[in-house]
Amino acid sequence: MNTARVRTVRRRMLAALAGVAFAAVALAGCGAQPGAAGPRFQLSANPSPVWRPVGIRIVSLPPGQQVTIHAALRPSGLWTSQAVYAVPADGVVDLARDAPLEAPFTGADGMGLFWTMRSATGEAPASDVTWGGSDVAWGGASYSVDLQASVGGRPVAETRVQRTGLSVAAPARAVFDDGITGDYFQSTSSAEGVRPGIIVFDGTDPGEQTGVLTSATLAALGFPTLDLSTYGSAGQLDPLRSLPAERFLSALSWLRSQPGVDDQRIFTFGTSRGAQLALWAAAAYPGTVYGAIAPGGTTGLICPSPVPSPAVTVDGAWVPCTTGTHDPAPAAVLDIERIPGPVVLGCAGRDEELANGCAWLDAAARKRPQREGDAYLRAPDATHLFYLPPYTPLLLPKAPAAQPTERAREALWADILTALTAPSSVPGR
Repeated sequence: MNTARVRTVRRRMLAALAGVAFAAVALAGCGAQPGAAGPRFQLSANPSPVWRPVGIRIVSLPPGQQVTIHAALRPSGLWTSQAVYAVPADGVVDLARDAPLEAPFTGADGMGLFWTMRSATGEAPASDVTWGGSDVAWGGASYSVDLQASVGGRPVAETRVQRTGLSVAAPARAVFDDGITGDYFQSTSSAEGVRPGIIVFDGTDPGEQTGVLTSATLAALGFPTLDLSTYGSAGQLDPLRSLPAERFLSALSWLRSQPGVDDQRIFTFGTSRGAQLALWAAAAYPGTVYGAIAPGGTTGLICPSPVPSPAVTVDGAWVPCTTGTHDPAPAAVLDIERIPGPVVLGCAGRDEELANGCAWLDAAARKRPQREGDAYLRAPDATHLFYLPPYTPLLLPKAPAAQPTERAREALWADILTALTAPSSVPGR
């Protein structure tokens, strides 16, 4: 796919996600105060799902004035953000269209007030329980954000943005079957027909419990997802542990047998250290795996260290792997040209975990020139966790790297959705 077409697809996908065209009900005042005739908020949807952006604008403001918009996470109210905008001649401030005069972000950003939220107590937005689990806030449970608009220090409008959590749209159930351990997430949406299924390699990032958040987001978007505990029931990476191919094959067989799963379009998904496993599995079994999503890691199979041991075994035998990540030589890159469907890769230029991640991506691109549906995202100013879902402050770095990392998240997940929804270009798949 040429560059212009890639950009066009990405623009269309982002526009679809954002819902930039407000419905008539929204224009009539969705989220506005009942009976209000003066300044008021209008929301594209309310409630809105946490995995999608929400369109926010304020109408009937006094032209030529400045309006301050303050956001506070409820019920605690400990997480806040605010931005100041100049009111144009039509009296409408649209957060997705208008750049703020003052804000913790630059340029127009419809969700800027959400991902820039900071705790008044200094708490870091890094807890997998608070931000990605089932208890509170962005990842699991539903929550609300209160918005208030002030002109000249006087409040003129307010509304409450209700965000539907992942646990509502993508409930999970534990799987202990056929030698595999994991959690299965199945969308509650009423979409008819079968959908591509996804196996997420979890337990590959010590201290970063991102697999459940990723899996729940994929399921909320409509794709049945098995969050596979890659190294067994503990789900924790030990330098001497490796992935038995038989565990993956059992997971693959299990997922293909689930109702609503398109058994001809199974994707593997891995980030960071799991990226190589996702690519290896898709390349090793192209007859049953359709595509691979593998941002933030090497495109070659790396032997675990400090004591070299196999990254993957088949029937107990080592699969050849490379010692160290420093040299992305052609011979070290996996045979990803064997993968029949789309491949989504990504790298961060300021990756603190894998400094030469973009060199690994470039080496893969030389081995597999970009095909229809592929996406190779290079985010030169982003940091390692650019592959998490967007629209929250979860595990974002401090400024100035926060905004490019958030932008990379938005672009990557648009690419992921494009790959998962694209019509198959492979006969019979």
